[in-house]
Amino acid sequence: MEYVNCDLCDSETYEPVAHQTDLLHRTTEQVFTVVRCLQCGLQFTNPRPSTEEISKFYASDYSFHADSPGWRRLADRYLDKLANGNFSFLGSLWPSLARRLAARVKPALKDPVLSFYEKGGQGTFLDIGCGAGFHSHFWGGSSALQVCRNRYDVAGVEVSPSARLALSRTGIRSWPDILSVPLQEKFGLIRMNWSLEHVHSPSEYFRFMAQHLSAEGQAVITVPNYDGLIYRLAPDCIELPIHLYHFRPADILAYADRYGLTVIEIKTFSYPEMYRAAGNAGLLPKVFADSWTVAQAKVISEFLKSFDDLGWGNDMLIVLQKIPIGDE
Repeated sequence: MEYVNCDLCDSETYEPVAHQTDLLHRTTEQVFTVVRCLQCGLQFTNPRPSTEEISKFYASDYSFHADSPGWRRLADRYLDKLANGNFSFLGSLWPSLARRLAARVKPALKDPVLSFYEKGGQGTFLDIGCGAGFHSHFWGGSSALQVCRNRYDVAGVEVSPSARLALSRTGIRSWPDILSVPLQEKFGLIRMNWSLEHVHSPSEYFRFMAQHLSAEGQAVITVPNYDGLIYRLAPDCIELPIHLYHFRPADILAYADRYGLTVIEIKTFSYPEMYRAAGNAGLLPKVFADSWTVAQAKVISEFLKSFDDLGWGNDMLIVLQKIPIGDE
């Protein structure tokens, strides 16, 4: 375990704000602490697992590293469409299917990768933390590298050797970390889907984006929002110890300003399944652990939208762009 200074302002002074063990993945019973920097307000896990230790706190099925069977990817795609479409009521005919569909209900949110290119964006798409390239988290397979490679030039950064092998089999370039990416490489779009909260130094990634974005390029970041409603209800409702940083919108704005990036879009959003999962893990009262029907999940999703519009959504999407040199 290691103690660290604030990554944003390098302050050595902080105060504890939350304590928790790994209740979600149950890799350890050790209790970890989240602290708030007294100078800039950034919240981070401290002490934390070092780069050499962190891998043991990831469950074997945590990420999308494996080259999953095609039938499973196809089934996931159709289940997502059914859960969020007009015919989701059909799932109520089969209780086990209804539970699966309810877990997939989520707000309508335009895929920022597809939106970038539809609006005329140019340049290579770099996905940091891309796994084997078959999934893109919240957006399913629609903007995964294995799909996007048929339309754009794509590349990935992925620590897993087996995932990089799966990428190379289809001709997708990849690197094991951002330090391995040649400095001369420029990208039209850089995406970090729920990965920035896992890294040991967010500053290195903002510096990387500033150096490697093309002149009209954009960076898309999705991370948990520690200003979100679920964290206001229960500050200990956090994914420790694998989440090393616990960002608020103000923190992302501060990082962007420090590294010459401007925020062109920021929005928060929520989905009901997060509350049920937190209830099952004991992070919220047991009433949240009850299974919902698809109709109930959609009602809850609509209710949460009012908090999303206030900036209290439990996740946030940020789109950044490089500030032209003359405007700095």
